Amino acid sequence: MAEHKVLIMGVDENDPLDYERAEMADLDVEFVKANPQSEGEAIELVRDADALMMRSTPYQGEQVIRAAEKAQVLAVYSHGFNQIDTDVCNEMGIIITNGAGMCMEEVSNQAVTMILCLNRQLIQFNERTKAGDWGRADVVIEPIDQQVLGLVGLGNIGRQVARKMFNGWRMKVLAYDPYCPPWIAQEYAVEQVFSLEELFERSDYVSVQVPLNKETHHMIRKEHFDCMKPTAYFVNVCRGAVVREVDLIEALREGKLKGAGLDVFEQEPVDPNNPLLKMDNVIVAPHSAGASTRSAWLSRQRASQQVAAVLRGNWPSAGQNPEVASSLQRRDRMQSLEPKLEASREILPMAVLPEGR
Repeated sequence: MAEHKVLIMGVDENDPLDYERAEMADLDVEFVKANPQSEGEAIELVRDADALMMRSTPYQGEQVIRAAEKAQVLAVYSHGFNQIDTDVCNEMGIIITNGAGMCMEEVSNQAVTMILCLNRQLIQFNERTKAGDWGRADVVIEPIDQQVLGLVGLGNIGRQVARKMFNGWRMKVLAYDPYCPPWIAQEYAVEQVFSLEELFERSDYVSVQVPLNKETHHMIRKEHFDCMKPTAYFVNVCRGAVVREVDLIEALREGKLKGAGLDVFEQEPVDPNNPLLKMDNVIVAPHSAGASTRSAWLSRQRASQQVAAVLRGNWPSAGQNPEVASSLQRRDRMQSLEPKLEASREILPMAVLPEGR
């Protein structure tokens, strides 16, 4: 009997698990692949697992987690882990990890692409030109190297957006991230601001890249759009529910900003009748920012590395709930982690986590 049982939910039964096996090659592991068809089936599957790895499965709720009495770690393959009940994991002593870093280049590229398309009005020109309208005299395009980019969140993705837009397009970059230390901002040539209102007031483009959690749900709403310049643009490449969508729609209708680029929506798949889809000054994508051939395999590698670290008795580099330390100590689990748990409290939620993919 293997020392560790790793349950992978939402994976094809013919998947060879090459990355998972490679990262845990030095461990005595039994891999179990499962596609539960009900919550009850998922509950039975997780009972004796030492590690849970969640891919495409809807059964990640409270009752499933509570049934995982032996689990030391729950890993998701994506950036975002808002579908996981963090409070229950903390209570159960289960470390949450994600695929942090697996698509930071891709998502930052999506933000940059949307910023550039909005600036050059490329989508609008494409549609007008194909429709036979050669006119461009009525279009005002400001030089992007003379404009200000405001970043909400300076984590892995935010830092890459800052690097690309400052070094590549010579924009002045501001950032709001109360968890980001000043030396990180200085390293990326970013001016820190300490209120969202100031960021929205000063920016010609606002780009959002933060994780979705209790703190960030609807963190951007009417009072922030009210602060924007009427010539400014808004870009969201993290999670739709970070923004109060009805407020964004109202702000666009009232001309409080010039346009938006959205990779995500509060409801996904997006309702075909969503007003944002009818607006000529809004460009959209189907939550595709993280996609690439690289991110597809890197997500598996990163998730597997995190699980392997925990099974070896180490704190994972992408551990997302350092507050679980009290549960681990109370339940006398994973004693080899104790010297590392206090250090884990220094993890910076917004600065380390970008935004979920």
